[in-house]
Amino acid sequence: MTTLPSANRRPNPFHVLGLPVDATEAHIVERAEEGIQTASTAQDRDLYDWAMRELIRNPRARLRYEVTEPPGTDYRDRRWDAFARTHRTYPADLGGQNLRPEDFDLPEALRRTVRALATAPVARADDALRTAPAAARAQDEEPELEVRDVLFG
Repeated sequence: MTTLPSANRRPNPFHVLGLPVDATEAHIVERAEEGIQTASTAQDRDLYDWAMRELIRNPRARLRYEVTEPPGTDYRDRRWDAFARTHRTYPADLGGQNLRPEDFDLPEALRRTVRALATAPVARADDALRTAPAAARAQDEEPELEVRDVLFG
């Protein structure tokens, strides 16, 4: 079994789980199970398990962590970690075949790219009306990261 950090060096369980201090037990268990299932190492799985048990086992311990968690803590940095965990498997099914650099025809890919960029797109008003302007999207509250956000910005 892997060892957890010593008691005085362990992080706040709310930080480990990325939850606010008012999280319910059900939400704590759900987040811990998700973390355990997606953790890449046994040490990470043990840390998620420890954080869950620490918060639901003893109300006094939970209160101590609630008091020491900075007010208004938000774990937006963890959005990327959650996205990466969700989409970490390779999206293409190559049937167990590994791709090598010589499997790609770079000159042909470049020709196709230049040809596609040289072609003027056909402007259609209905596409513009259905798509929200970038300024309106920027005013939305922190939407969840999606694959297209990472690939296309």
